[in-house]
Amino acid sequence: MRRFFLPVAYAFVVLGAAPALPDGAHDFDFDFGSWHTHIRRLLHPLRGSNVWVTYDGTVTVRKVWGGAASVEEIEANGPDHLEFVNVRLYNKASHQWSLNGTSSADGALGTPMFGGFEEGRGVFYDQETFNGRTILDRQTFFNITPTSYAFEQAFSDDGGKTWEPNFVAHLTRTSLTAPSEGSRSVTNTSHDFDFNYGTWSTHITSYERSGHDTGVSTAFVGTVAVRKIWEGRALMEEIKASNASGGFQGLTLFLYNRQARQWSQTFASRGAGTFDAPMVGTFEDGRGELVSFPVADGGALVFNRDVWSDIRGNTHHFEVQYSQDGGKTWQPSFVANLTRIGPGL
Repeated sequence: MRRFFLPVAYAFVVLGAAPALPDGAHDFDFDFGSWHTHIRRLLHPLRGSNVWVTYDGTVTVRKVWGGAASVEEIEANGPDHLEFVNVRLYNKASHQWSLNGTSSADGALGTPMFGGFEEGRGVFYDQETFNGRTILDRQTFFNITPTSYAFEQAFSDDGGKTWEPNFVAHLTRTSLTAPSEGSRSVTNTSHDFDFNYGTWSTHITSYERSGHDTGVSTAFVGTVAVRKIWEGRALMEEIKASNASGGFQGLTLFLYNRQARQWSQTFASRGAGTFDAPMVGTFEDGRGELVSFPVADGGALVFNRDVWSDIRGNTHHFEVQYSQDGGKTWQPSFVANLTRIGPGL
């Protein structure tokens, strides 16, 4: 779980009537379920090559927040084995989606892509570094029917004047549902977060930044449900919590980097449309600590860390902590006690 910040007040200035943008929160509803995918992949993009390789595999897409987010898992075999996860988040204010992807070899999310759908065609862009050069990346969903669709990724190194496709997929539906990975697990991963797979009741106390000794706090109750990804090498946590004044919903994505032997996790609140910066760390003696890069706050650098402790068969304790003295001392800003109430998703 991650901390959250609830705005105290909102101010709106109406400068004039503007045409209402369509609500795109259900743009990706067509994709929920299981698919067979046939992939063509260009081996050496932006090098004048025309050598393609092919893969065949499966794609499963699961609904989150009633469709305002989704988790896509891709697994395919060809010259090598491909495993990808894409988490899609809808920003209701901007009417845009962000696509957040990673492979099982990375252990961290890549640069998010932003865009949306128009007349049944979805187009998304980002800017990134490829082979030492800054390029544009475009992903397109098209030819969408109830039982099939097509996908293309293309790069441009001339500012979008020309585009070279490098990853093309044609998908055919095999099921309207996506099976759970709850009973599946593999050995080539850390099992530090295995305890977290389940559905939990949670009691949360959120403190003001000045610390828990001030007595200024807000309490919530809710549920946390966890699903496995890549047979346990990643986890997605869905959080719902509320009190008499309101509540919040969030997603936390946990990814294991096998080379670094570290976990990363990043949080997105419903409606934000993007993930926070990642937290990275490890477990030692049954205690997990993941730390973020320091951020400037009021002229001082502030460290944040997430801590899992007191892990037992059906309970555990979680805190978000911050430090304003370079990690010498830590204060909690978000404290949760969790009790298992059922299996995971």
